[in-house]
Order: sequence, then C-alpha cells, then structure tokens
Amino acid sequence: MKDFMTSLNAAWDFELQEIQATEEHIVKVCEAALTITRKALAGLRTHLLRAEFKDKEEEIWFFKEAKPQLLSKLIYYDKLYHLELRRPIGREKLVRKYLENEILHLERSYEVYSDFYLYFRMGQTSNDEQYFMRSKLSNYNDCEAHGFDSDPNLSTGYDCKVAQILAQDMLVTYLNKEIYKLKERSAPGHDLGYPYHRLEWTGSKTGLVELIYGLAQSEVFNHGKTDYKEIAQYFEKVFNISLGNIYKTFEKIRMRECGPTTFLDNVKVKLVDYTEKFNEYRAN
Repeated sequence: MKDFMTSLNAAWDFELQEIQATEEHIVKVCEAALTITRKALAGLRTHLLRAEFKDKEEEIWFFKEAKPQLLSKLIYYDKLYHLELRRPIGREKLVRKYLENEILHLERSYEVYSDFYLYFRMGQTSNDEQYFMRSKLSNYNDCEAHGFDSDPNLSTGYDCKVAQILAQDMLVTYLNKEIYKLKERSAPGHDLGYPYHRLEWTGSKTGLVELIYGLAQSEVFNHGKTDYKEIAQYFEKVFNISLGNIYKTFEKIRMRECGPTTFLDNVKVKLVDYTEKFNEYRAN
C-alpha cells in the first residue's frame, strides 16, 4: 500500500505542477486540481477494494495519514474555488475584510472537532484503533461525506475529519498569504522587487550555513565577488532567520566526521528520488 501511495502522490504532484505552469487564474487552477484529485481518489478506491492491509499498523497509517493527505486536497481546492469565486473586487480594505472574516470562520469551525481535534493535534495514539480501523467504526455518520467516503468499507469517518483539519490548515495559510500580499502592496518600498510573501527558513541553521558556503565557493553571486558574510546577511533578511557567527558554525561543519556536505547530500538524494518518481510516472 505504501508503494502505491508513493506513486499515486508523485503522479498527482506532477500533474499539479503542469497545471500551475499553464494556468494563472486561481479559479482555473482549482478546477483542474479538483479534476486530477478526483481521478487520484478514484484510483485509490479501486486499489483499496481489491487490496488488503498487511496488519493493523498499516491500516491505521492509511486512514490516519495516507488517505487524509490526498482527500484534504479535494476539500481544500473545493473550498478555495468557492472562496475565490465570492472574493470581492474593489478596495483593498474590502478585500482584506473578506479574507480576515474567512479566517475567523475557519478558526471557529475547529470547535466542531472538540476532543478529536485535540487528540489529533497533540499527536496522540492511544485511540488510533478506535478512530482509524474500520472494524472499530463507531461514529461514521458524524463525518461529512465527500463521495469517496460514502462507502463505510472505505472509510472510518475519522480519516475524513483529519482531511478536513488538514484542508483548513492549508486554507488559513493561503488566506494569510493573500492578506500579507495586500499589506505589502500598500507598504512603502513594496516595489523594490521583493516577493509579497517572504519565505521563512524552517530547516537547521547549520544546513543553511552549509548551503551559503557551497554557493559562495560556486561563485554564483556577483561573479564570485560576494563574501560569505554578505550572502549570509541577505539570506537572514530574505528568510527571516538569525544565523549568528557563521564562521564558528562552519568550523563545526568542517570538523564533522560525516563530512561537510550533510545538508547538500540530503538535498541531492531528495531531488534524485523525486525526479525518478516523475520519470517512472511518465514511463507508464
């Protein structure tokens, strides 16, 4: 099942990238994303009807993690589609009010999940068999059905609740980005070429320093005439992070027994693996 889900998600991701490369309007992107997600869920449904889980751990993993990740995309793009259709056109203040109200509405909806919401958010596992095994099904009708979930043999009900939580998280992130864009457009210096939504580095600081030194040695900035500190200061500003003394950090990197390119090696492995999955999808 895990191999199947890996291939299915890689295929979905590839198709979404093609959509985003050809469609600019968010409503059109949503329409196309809904189409490929329904297709992926249909394929998952067919596979699930003829496949068996090897043990209860795999069944719990499927209904707690694997299926909700895919189903959440269907819920997300469906809600985003209607949200953007209703989005007002006009003054910035009016648009911002609309987006902020949508966030408030989403935040209030978390109350519906009560105990289960807290259970999931805190990463608890004590009731996983009750929530994520079909034989333990006890509360299916509480879950809003999304077509795929209309058959109790294909859902525990709680997998749909997890998908709704994940979808709402994505929507809140999207709305906050849109509000940030509006604020940036009205702020002094908004036309200096910076993106409206700045990325925040959430990896390790050591990994970023390793990347900075690698880029500096590759002479990819200003024909190699930019020093480490200059690059580090730029990255700190763009990625909203404080790196401290990068020279001391590099000394630790240089002395590592596993070598100085741990982060870069991992990036290479991830990219190669990702590329191979796309190649397999295209070959099929």
